[in-house]
Amino acid sequence: MKVVAGALPKYRQLLQLLRGQILSGELAPGVRLPTEEDLASRHGLSRGTVRKAIEQLSVEGLVYAEQGSGTYVSATHPNAVPFRFAECPASASISYRVIAQELIPAAMAVAERLSLPLGEPVIHIRRLRLAGGAVVGYSERFLPRSLCPDLLAEDLAQQSIHDILVNRSELPLLRAAIEIEAQMLEVEDAALLGVPAATPGIIISRITYTAPNRPAVWYRAVYRDAYCLAVRVDALDAGGHADA
Repeated sequence: MKVVAGALPKYRQLLQLLRGQILSGELAPGVRLPTEEDLASRHGLSRGTVRKAIEQLSVEGLVYAEQGSGTYVSATHPNAVPFRFAECPASASISYRVIAQELIPAAMAVAERLSLPLGEPVIHIRRLRLAGGAVVGYSERFLPRSLCPDLLAEDLAQQSIHDILVNRSELPLLRAAIEIEAQMLEVEDAALLGVPAATPGIIISRITYTAPNRPAVWYRAVYRDAYCLAVRVDALDAGGHADA
C-alpha cells in the first residue's frame, strides 16, 4: 500500500498503512518506527501529516514515544480495526429531510459527551428519516468541526452521514457505546414524528469513538416502531490493511 493522491486523505492512508503493519506483526512489538523525516520522505508527505498519523496511533495505544529516542510499537496493543454501520435492511425507498445543518457552540450536554470545552464549535445535523415518503424516525448528530469540515456543504437528503464520516474524515471509527430503550414519546419527539404525545417509540443514543477514549460523534435518534442495526468490518488485504 502506498500513499497516493485520492479521495482518502493522505494522513489517513498513512495511518491505515502503519496500523495494518502493527496489527499484522510486520512492525513487531518494541520496534522503533521510522522517524517523521524518513516517513515524510518515503511517502512524499509533510512532517505535519506524518505527525498527525503517529499521534493517532498513540491515542489508540499502538505506539508510545520515548523522549530523545523515538516512537516504538507497544509491547501489547488492542486488536481493534475500523468498522462501519450499515442499513438493515437496505432500502431504496429511504430518504431524508434535512432540518438543521449548521455550526453551533457546544452546549453542556454536547461538550460533556464529546469531551470538548463548553462553547467549542461543533457540527449539528438533524434529519427526518422517510420510508416511501412517510416519516419513520429522525436523528441528530453532534461532532467536532475538525472531524469532517466538508459535512456542512454536503447534500444530505440521500446520503448516509456515517458513510461520509468513515470515508472522508481523518479519524477512523473504532468503538461505539449504544443505549437503546422504548418509551412513551415526549411532546417534541412525538411532534417530529407526526404522532400524538405518549405514543410508544424507540430512543437510541450512541457515542462513536476514534479510539478507546476519544469521542467523535454523539448520535441521538427516535424511531416510531422499529430500529435495526448492522455493523460491517471492512475487508483486509493480504497485508492486514483495512480497505476503506
